[in-house]
Amino acid sequence: MNDPDLSQRSSSTPVIREATVEDALPIARVWVDTWRSVYAGIMPAEYLAGLAYDERAQRIREILETNADFGRFFLVAERNGEIVGFAFGGPERTGDEVYKGEIYAIYILPAYQRQGLGRKLIGASVRRLRQAGVETLLIWVLSANPYRRFYEVLGGQRVREREVEIGGISLPAVGYGWSDLQTLVDL
Repeated sequence: MNDPDLSQRSSSTPVIREATVEDALPIARVWVDTWRSVYAGIMPAEYLAGLAYDERAQRIREILETNADFGRFFLVAERNGEIVGFAFGGPERTGDEVYKGEIYAIYILPAYQRQGLGRKLIGASVRRLRQAGVETLLIWVLSANPYRRFYEVLGGQRVREREVEIGGISLPAVGYGWSDLQTLVDL
C-alpha cells in the first residue's frame, strides 16, 4: 500500500501504520484505558473495572489474524514508537442499504487527543475503504460519548439510531454517515 501517512517514520511525527499481531497488547491497553476514561459515568463502573488487557489482547490477536479474510483493516497511531491510538474498520456489518463501509472502533489515549491523530486515523481508514471500492461510511458512537462532536466537525450526518448492549445494560447509540468519502481523503 502506498499511503503516505503509513510510510512516515520520524520519531516526532505521528506514524499511522498497519497493526500486526505483535501490537495486540499495546492496542488492548489503548482500548481499555480509553474506555475507562471516556465511558466513566456512562457504563457501569464494575464493568469498566473488569476490563482486562490480556482478554482484550487475545480478542485483538484473533481479529488481526483474520482481518484480510473479511476485508477488515486495523491501523495504529504511534508517537515516538508508542501505540497511542487505533482504528478498526471494514465493510458495514448490518447490511445497511446506503452505507457500505464502517469504522468499528477508533480510540486515542486521552493524553494524545486533540493532536490530529484522530483525523489521521480517519483519513487513512477512508483511503483503505476507497481502495476496496467503498464510497460511503458509517460510524456508530454512544449517544452519551462526549467526543461525538468530532464526527460532526468532520462532516458526519446523524443518520441512524439504535440500542447497543454493553456490560449488561442497553445504551443508545448514534450512527454518523458520510455519503461522499472524498471530503475525508486528505485528512
